[in-house]
Amino acid sequence: MTDIKGLYDKLSADLNLLEKLLYATEPMMALVSRIPPVIKGEEQATIKQITPELSSGLLAMKLAAEAFQDIHIKHPFSQKSARRYVGIIQLHPTQENCPEIVKCISDINATKAEIEHAVVTENETRQARFSAVHDNCPGVMTVHLYRKIHCLEDELVKSVRFSWQRKDSLHQPNKIELLGQIISEQERASPDNKLALTQLHHKVATTSEQELRIRRPVKVQPAANIVRASGLKTVTAPLPIIVVQKEVIEANEVSEFIASHVRKQRSDKNKNIVLGSFTGRNIERLMK
Repeated sequence: MTDIKGLYDKLSADLNLLEKLLYATEPMMALVSRIPPVIKGEEQATIKQITPELSSGLLAMKLAAEAFQDIHIKHPFSQKSARRYVGIIQLHPTQENCPEIVKCISDINATKAEIEHAVVTENETRQARFSAVHDNCPGVMTVHLYRKIHCLEDELVKSVRFSWQRKDSLHQPNKIELLGQIISEQERASPDNKLALTQLHHKVATTSEQELRIRRPVKVQPAANIVRASGLKTVTAPLPIIVVQKEVIEANEVSEFIASHVRKQRSDKNKNIVLGSFTGRNIERLMK
C-alpha cells in the first residue's frame, strides 16, 4: 500500500516552500481575485451575483500563496463548494526564484496526482476512499487536495482572459431504471403530484432510450481562455495560473458575475423537448 501519510507530509512541506518563494518574488504581472466562499448550509441558494475581490502585484502573490495552501476544511465555509481564487501571475524565466517556483509546482502536482491515484486504485468503495484520505490527510477538503496548479513555461502564451462558465450536465439515462424511480416516487406522492408523475411516466415510456436525456444544472464556475501560438485552450480556473515567459501577455481580471446577464442561446443549437421535471432535474427528449 502507498504511504499516503508520507506523501501528504511531502505535499505540506512543498506548499510551505512555494509560499515562501512567492512571498519573496516580484512578478512581471499579478492579478488574483478571491471569490467570496459559500457559507455552510447555503450550497443550494440561488446565485444572483458574484463580486470578486481583486489583488494585484505583491498582494496578489500573497493571495496566490494562500490559494495554493488552502486545502483544508475551514469554518464557517461549505465543505461541498470549493473555494476559488482566480487569476494570472507572469514570471520572467531569468528572475530570481523562478526556476525554484517551477520545480516546486511540478513536485506539488506530482504528489497530488500520486495521492489521488493511490486513493482511487487501492480502495474499492467510496467509504474506503474517504477513510484513506481523511485518516492520512487530517482535515482536508478532497477537491482542494486534488486540484492541480496550472504552470505554463515557455509556451508562447499571447493572452489569458477569464470568464464565467454556465453549463448544464446532460446525460442519457437508463430508461428502465428511470421508470422504476418514477414509479417509486408515485407510490409516495400526494394526490396532487401523482397525476404529474403519471403523465411523466407515460412520456418517458413512449420515448426511446436513445432520445432520452437528463439535464442537471451545474453551478457557475470561472474559466480561463488561454491563447497560445498553438491555438486556444479553455480550462477551469479555481486557482491562479502561473505563466513563465519573457514575452508580455495580455490578461484581465475575472469580472463580476450577474446571473440576469444571460447570454443568448445560439439560433442553430438544437432545442430538446422537456418532458417534465423529476428530483430537481429536467427530463428531455432529444430533437435531431
